[in-house]
Amino acid sequence: MSHSTLRKLLERAGALLLMALASIAFADPAPPPPEAFGTLPLETDLESSPDGHWLAWLDHKEAKPRVIIFDVTAGKPQRILAVPERTKLRSLAWNDNETLLIILSETGESKAAQETSREYFRIIAHDVHGGDGRMLPMDAAALARHEKQVPPLVNLVRIRTSKPHTVVAAAYGSCRGTSNCLLEINTATGNSTIIKVGGTHTTGWVVDRDGRPVAREDWDWHKRAYRVYALEPDDHIKEITRTDDSERPRLEGLAPDGSALVILAMNGRPHQAAWELPLDGSPMRLLADDPDADVERTSTDPNTGAIVGVFIGGEKARFNWIEPQARHRADVLARAFGGKHFEVLNWTADGTKVLAKVDTPSSPPVYYWVDFTTHRADIAAEEYPALANVALGEAQQITYKARDGTTIPAILTKPAGKTTMTVPLVVLPHGGPNAHDLFRFDWLAQFFATRGYAVLQPQFRGSTGYGKAFEEAGYRQWGGLMQDDVTDGVTAMIDQGIADARHICIVGASYGGYAALAGAAFTPSL
Repeated sequence: MSHSTLRKLLERAGALLLMALASIAFADPAPPPPEAFGTLPLETDLESSPDGHWLAWLDHKEAKPRVIIFDVTAGKPQRILAVPERTKLRSLAWNDNETLLIILSETGESKAAQETSREYFRIIAHDVHGGDGRMLPMDAAALARHEKQVPPLVNLVRIRTSKPHTVVAAAYGSCRGTSNCLLEINTATGNSTIIKVGGTHTTGWVVDRDGRPVAREDWDWHKRAYRVYALEPDDHIKEITRTDDSERPRLEGLAPDGSALVILAMNGRPHQAAWELPLDGSPMRLLADDPDADVERTSTDPNTGAIVGVFIGGEKARFNWIEPQARHRADVLARAFGGKHFEVLNWTADGTKVLAKVDTPSSPPVYYWVDFTTHRADIAAEEYPALANVALGEAQQITYKARDGTTIPAILTKPAGKTTMTVPLVVLPHGGPNAHDLFRFDWLAQFFATRGYAVLQPQFRGSTGYGKAFEEAGYRQWGGLMQDDVTDGVTAMIDQGIADARHICIVGASYGGYAALAGAAFTPSL
């Protein structure tokens, strides 16, 4: 072999080696392990004390969940509390600057064939500086004259009033022979006082900033009768609205000026809206609505108890802030977070500090502690820290036509860097079915996307958030029209060159599990 031939062979080998090294260097990085997606969110349910000195959150870093009370000034945990066995943490709330409320529930199993299991809620108060927790209410003696029965179900109505160390809660159980009463509870002692007794069908209460009852709602599901009553200081009760049909409105709370209630109802419109119902009995007036989507819930000021914003669903899900200060805070955060979705969770009594949850469909939630006086936004907690700065799937909101011409909204997530390629498809119908997927971070959809799959989340008929007609179009359509909407979404993805027709899977939980079973049974070839 000549020297020139040998040199050419060596040059060719060197070029091949460089190409191999380049392919290794520029290969797609390995996706995060399944545990990074499938673990419970590490830190959730953040709440701040009224003065902003303390934060509290639910922590899943250990095998058993814990509640962390964190000293913001010192920058370190103040207390670590265990969540009691066999209970589920529902929420955290600060009664004052020294008292954290932990709201738990426990499942009471049925003891007979004709009974159903039910969820029993409990409230435990903890002081930030130590000591045992106190059950609220914990004074059976205060209820002894009422058959010595502590109500089996207690729900907070106001976490904070103008009266120190006081919460107001609704007790469902034995309250002077009725099923519902309103309690004023001292969070320092656990002692309670009955301040108002409801009727047989009472399901909700509204109190003012001082903890005084101002309204109650009754729902007789046998007769489909809904009533709202204004409660006068002299114990006079005045009916201010009623419905006698299939619609059950939702009483949310007080308007910012305290003169009216806020109710979510259709009231003859195609979409659920927010309405002001004056306490003096004047006609109901529109507060907030959207021509294409439902008003789904409200935001309450933790310090005053007033309704300050409404959440509108649909494709452009967002908050509409109806109170000027709340709107200003949201405008500042919108500019600060540059188009990312954010949710204002809590704010201090003076309004200078805010807790915000920030995410996108392609980045997991991060909780920020925002100080308007120093113009700082510090990370307070992260739900999926192992996924920070990871290239995740690219999500978009789409629509497609069902076979009868109806437009079906959906969320489509594609693998990062493969948005123009035909890829295997996972269909992920939501549960409910009276629910809908949000255009937010979805750990399961992103797990599939990092494994090379596109993910379709159809908002089939029967889904909420898109109006009464769209939801009712799914009634009695399990395996029928609702399933066709899912099938037509798959067909659309194939026709558009997004999905590989030979590699399609359908998976879900709850109603989504039924839809997966129906898909395999009715359209096995698909």
